[in-house]
Amino acid sequence: MKRSLFIVATIFYFNTAFASAPLPKDVSDFRVLAEQCEHFASEQDSDLDEQRQKELDASLEATCGKAVAQLKTLREKYKNDEKLMKIINAYDF
Repeated sequence: MKRSLFIVATIFYFNTAFASAPLPKDVSDFRVLAEQCEHFASEQDSDLDEQRQKELDASLEATCGKAVAQLKTLREKYKNDEKLMKIINAYDF
């Protein structure tokens, strides 16, 4: 049992130690905005009261508007980086 636990712990350590490099800050920031945009979009419901709908609309405008603008910029900036383009193109507004 101890040996199995040691092997699992060792595998976990080396897998996390050699994880891929962090994303550029602009791509990371975009992903946060895109995830927030998708979250707020999923909350839309015709049964919401007027106040909550206004709050939701403001949140959508703040996050989705920025994400859409960043999407265009990032696609141009990283058009030759296949790895980053795969991440960026996972979001389409």
